Amino acid sequence: MFKQRSIFLQFIAFGLGVTVMQTAHAQTTIPLDDLSAFTNKAANWSIVGDVSVDISKVNILNTKPGKGILACIHEKGKYGNEYELVSNFKHGDLDIELDFMLTKESNSGIYLQGNYEVQLFDSWGKKTAKYNDNGGIYERWNDSKPDGEKGYEGYAPRFNVAKAPGLWQNIKISYQAPRFDAAGKKIANAVFLKIVLNGVTIHENVEVSGPTRGSLTKEDVASGPLRIQGDHGSLAIKNIIINNFDKKPGILSELTYKTYYGSFGVNEDFSKQKAVETGKKDALTWEILKENNNYAYIYNGKYTAATDGEYVFKLQAAGNAYLKIDGKDVLSIESRNNNSTRQGKVNLKSGEHTIEVFNSKTEGYMRPGLAVWVSGPGFREMSLNTASSVTTGGGVDPILIPAPTSTVMRSFMDFRKTPEAKNVRVVHAISVGSPANLHYTYDLDKGALLQVWRGEFLDATPMWHSRGDGSSRPRGSVTLLNNEMFLGKVNGQSAWQADTTGSGFQPKGYSLDESDVPTFNYIAFGSPVTDHLTVVDNKYLEREVKLAKPVENLMARLAEGVTIEKVAEGLYAVNNKSYFIQLPDSSVVPQIRTVNGGQELIVPVMNSAVKYAILF
Repeated sequence: MFKQRSIFLQFIAFGLGVTVMQTAHAQTTIPLDDLSAFTNKAANWSIVGDVSVDISKVNILNTKPGKGILACIHEKGKYGNEYELVSNFKHGDLDIELDFMLTKESNSGIYLQGNYEVQLFDSWGKKTAKYNDNGGIYERWNDSKPDGEKGYEGYAPRFNVAKAPGLWQNIKISYQAPRFDAAGKKIANAVFLKIVLNGVTIHENVEVSGPTRGSLTKEDVASGPLRIQGDHGSLAIKNIIINNFDKKPGILSELTYKTYYGSFGVNEDFSKQKAVETGKKDALTWEILKENNNYAYIYNGKYTAATDGEYVFKLQAAGNAYLKIDGKDVLSIESRNNNSTRQGKVNLKSGEHTIEVFNSKTEGYMRPGLAVWVSGPGFREMSLNTASSVTTGGGVDPILIPAPTSTVMRSFMDFRKTPEAKNVRVVHAISVGSPANLHYTYDLDKGALLQVWRGEFLDATPMWHSRGDGSSRPRGSVTLLNNEMFLGKVNGQSAWQADTTGSGFQPKGYSLDESDVPTFNYIAFGSPVTDHLTVVDNKYLEREVKLAKPVENLMARLAEGVTIEKVAEGLYAVNNKSYFIQLPDSSVVPQIRTVNGGQELIVPVMNSAVKYAILF
């Protein structure tokens, strides 16, 4: 499906085996206090303080005054470049991250260098994504070809992990510009190194042979602006972070080595040892050795920094190793296995610096390996070693569980209420997968819906590899919910009172229908309870909890988070618009309460049941 990047990555950057990755250097947040970051200040774009979307209304974006969010209010049917934003900076290699919100049926895109479009599209609920869906790399176009063949080279995302309109989505794009020789002839195509949508990698190393449809220029260029499409629907964007790799990388030169053989200690003085062999290399490699164990070697050379700033060196080596710059430890001597990496930072002035790399090994079970990567101000992480010197052995083939039909899997599950919180191991977790690629995890001990996700089902490698630890992991874009009991009582702003005393909460397992869809059973507040979740239209989950003998004043907690806000009648956005709770019954009056610095959405149990939808 995807074109892999060609061998050009090996001859760029001075003949070394180059590894291109994301780096944290020189990140810039585009200020959204006004439109000064853009040369083309389209009239349909403005700066606002907040936005919201009613998912039932096509192309309607509601805004509130303020700063920090780009809002595009566009009337469908009006097309043209005058409705787009064009950055006042140009770029070649670039990493960009941003959050975006789409309206229902909205269509937009991000053009790298003004020429290569990544789609922003309302693809919520589509089981199979195409090149023009959310996160897709748009097709090229040739009007001279016959109808039906004009579009070509579009690349669909691996999975459709698009969220519902009105929810904030996150995209990260790592892009490498086309390369040109001194005469201006293109020698390498543009490459989308990685695109991550809502936490899921949807593209890797996708090479595009030329500008996609709607490009700023007809031909590839070395540098161009960032463009945001605004003529196909309303949307909002915030938190734009860029890393413009516009600086030259450093150069490794005058590299010499010495090799030694024997069982050497950590504090061995090699000035008193005679080298078995000396020589010169263009790049670091362990392959200078004649033995696979009981060895030591030292590299010395020059590293020329192109720009003043902070440089990050990352080291991977089997056994004991260190890295010094100008005679000082960046990474002190330490023993690691051959798959382990560590990194150190150092501030360098532009110009020449000495570099020294040491490695020794006496552990016969480890394979030799040596790799050093460096990133710095304005350039991506690159390797200073040969490609064959890197070792990746010892990995495990993943054990993946698909869900071609309704699939129920018991395991431990590590759960966090927030990405920043510590994991809590849920020991009686049930994960339920569906062919619609919407899945969830349920805690039998609490009757709690822990998490929902879109994408593939489970990674059972931690549970089944070797002796295992009993746990599995979701494979998709995960929305974290709650690990507290669903039913309880409150008095004003008092704490949630679950059924942990008196009759007590009693799990009663689950039953399967003819399609293997489970219904969970338990007793709470003395009443038998059934808890059933259904996938609706490949888009969302509907939950219905029924009680046989409900007690008075019983409440159900539908959601908790940092923020909960009413967006439309029966529609509530949770945790800064990361997911929706929708109530189908207008007679049910929910309450948003502030408790312990957060908010809860609770409803009374009416007619012995609670029914609501989770849109994500």
